Amino acid sequence: MKKVVALLCAFFVLVPTCFAEGKIDFSGYTLEELLQIKTDLSNELASRPGAEPMILTPGDYTIGEDFPAGVYSFRFLQNGDEEVERSDYYVYENESMYRYDVDRWWLGDLPRLDGSLKGTADTNLTLYSGELLSIRYNGAEVERVGNAPDVADDYSAPEGTTIPKGNYTIGEEIPAGTYRVYSGAATTSRVRIFEDFDESDNMFNHGNEIILNSDNREAVVTLEDGNILRVEYTQIVMTKGGFSFD
Repeated sequence: MKKVVALLCAFFVLVPTCFAEGKIDFSGYTLEELLQIKTDLSNELASRPGAEPMILTPGDYTIGEDFPAGVYSFRFLQNGDEEVERSDYYVYENESMYRYDVDRWWLGDLPRLDGSLKGTADTNLTLYSGELLSIRYNGAEVERVGNAPDVADDYSAPEGTTIPKGNYTIGEEIPAGTYRVYSGAATTSRVRIFEDFDESDNMFNHGNEIILNSDNREAVVTLEDGNILRVEYTQIVMTKGGFSFD
């Protein structure tokens, strides 16, 4: 036991240095020593603010506001609908994408992650700042188990005209013509082109649709007078000689 205590003391003294240099090498420890370290480290983490388990009731949560980004362990907790033996979860890239799903009275088309929590099994979810987590039917016991990894994305939109979310009448707000459209942010954008206002007024008419994201950064669109251009979720960038969105 004295050996384990000595190892633990050495471990906690060396941790700051090890973290500064990179990954910690545990290869020299026995299984029993590692289990003891795990127990003591778990107890220490549990004593730190923000590390204690959270109880989430059914509802919507913005990551980075309601709780920090990170890797979380989720477990089913029946604290909502007693007739349902599960909790459904949906993780959206941003609130705009979630609102679009809600406005159509249907959850499930646009989330980055979705699934159900049942029984006593743990489900680990990686949640990033700005995302929206929606929990339905019942709730969850949630515990932070790690940091969210950085998202590798060296994309930068080209010089052009930034088009915020919204509806634009071609010939009035944007000149008719052929344009290149680019993803204007790290998250998904949706571009829809309607023949006219009447077509755009129907929520369930998809029009000519383009999705811009990490798999499809650019496209070409031809816009005619009277068309309605709708930009959803996040801004885009458009390029065409002489066009300025002012």
